[in-house]
Amino acid sequence: MNALLREMPDFTTSWWRYTLAMMRASNREVSEFNDNLFIAAHIAMTAARDNPLSMLETFEILEHNVGMARKGLAGMQDKMADYAFDQMEEATRAFLNTVMNAEGEKLGGYMRREAEVMEAVSNFNEQIEAIADEFGFHFNTSNYRLVHETDAFELYQVLPLKKGVEVRSDLKPVILVPPYMLGVHILSFLPYENKSYSHSFANEGIPTYVRVVKDIMTNEKVQTMTPEQDCEQTRELCAKVMELNGGKKVTLNGTCQGGYICLMNVLSGKLQDVCDALITNVTPVDGTYSDAISGMPTMHHDFITTTLPSGNKVANGYLLSLGMRFVAIDRESPLVKVLDQASLQRATDLNPGKTPAALFRWLLKERVHLPLAIANMSSHTFQDAIADDGTLPVKLFDKPLNIKGLIDLKVPWYQNYAIKDDLVTPPCATAGNKFLEGWDGLESVAFFGGHVAILTSPYGKKSPVNGSFKDANGKEVRGPVKFQMDLA
Repeated sequence: MNALLREMPDFTTSWWRYTLAMMRASNREVSEFNDNLFIAAHIAMTAARDNPLSMLETFEILEHNVGMARKGLAGMQDKMADYAFDQMEEATRAFLNTVMNAEGEKLGGYMRREAEVMEAVSNFNEQIEAIADEFGFHFNTSNYRLVHETDAFELYQVLPLKKGVEVRSDLKPVILVPPYMLGVHILSFLPYENKSYSHSFANEGIPTYVRVVKDIMTNEKVQTMTPEQDCEQTRELCAKVMELNGGKKVTLNGTCQGGYICLMNVLSGKLQDVCDALITNVTPVDGTYSDAISGMPTMHHDFITTTLPSGNKVANGYLLSLGMRFVAIDRESPLVKVLDQASLQRATDLNPGKTPAALFRWLLKERVHLPLAIANMSSHTFQDAIADDGTLPVKLFDKPLNIKGLIDLKVPWYQNYAIKDDLVTPPCATAGNKFLEGWDGLESVAFFGGHVAILTSPYGKKSPVNGSFKDANGKEVRGPVKFQMDLA
């Protein structure tokens, strides 16, 4: 008993530290979550006033919301149960060590450690802010070169960071196309940590370029951008890159939504004389195969739009981002995020590295609005399936687009997807492959991990982007960088 009493002052002090840190961390996550909810609520209330939903649509949304609430509560219950069990097991061991005066961690030490873990979680914002200088592209530095711009895009060349590597004139150039909504910086996750997809090309000497959408808040040409204008301006960028690289045609490499846009642009035939290869990363080729997104209730566009000072309506990026979070609400509720961060801090002895901070920075800071016409196009791809003959549910220049057109255009398609992706599921990413059976121009590669694994860990031991490996399905394959090198 005396041993227990001796531990009480230290235990009590640490318990208060833990409680206060838990409150700060929870308040931060709740506040961040609520900010998005308030934006969504404001848009929904305005839309309901000006253009109300039908009774049937209202009931569908209510049913969907109830399902999301159940999923979120179930996720919290499961996480709390796991967390409480782990804590009780460690606390019991520390208690027995204390009362029996045995070797090992005592109650005071146990509570002190837990307080330090939770304080690290509560101070995580400092790490997110501190990573700003290392995360993403820094186009104002000498590591990038602005080579061209159109009404809506800027085109930067990504220069090698690897010592001794120069841009090679004998290699074929590549243009990277990020998704509109999630921003460009995920393509340069942590370049100085060897965790940058764009630099995995540049560091091999490949002439590497990245297409950057201009600021939608201030640029009306971006606000009113249509898929046709995207195609025309992408062609202009490709032509410029050809000019800079001795007339070599370009490989277009699109990520997620950017991959679908690249596929559309190639199938339109407008790029035939400037682009002769296609790479897509985790691209939703047929969104109806993704229950997480296609299962969302359909609403008219007033419920996702924001009117900018120019008077132009755009799709609200915060609202769309919130929709993506609701897809994984069992892992994205504030309490679950706090406990997940605590588990990470504990597992890494309070040194989780730079990757979690960079990932959170991307998720929190890189949300941008979308041109309404681009958002409408994306919506169609998730609500309408590819036709039985391979025709996409969207058109360009009022002409149908058929996946089989890649064969006629002789454009090889390197397609990668993530085996554990619950947003762009493997069936969603590979839905078009059945229309290309027997064609040797298609390479479909299953990467390990989740949706952004190839972007945050391009040199993963199991699947390096610049090498050959057995993919998640056990097939002998090559990475996208090696694919690009082999095209030269």
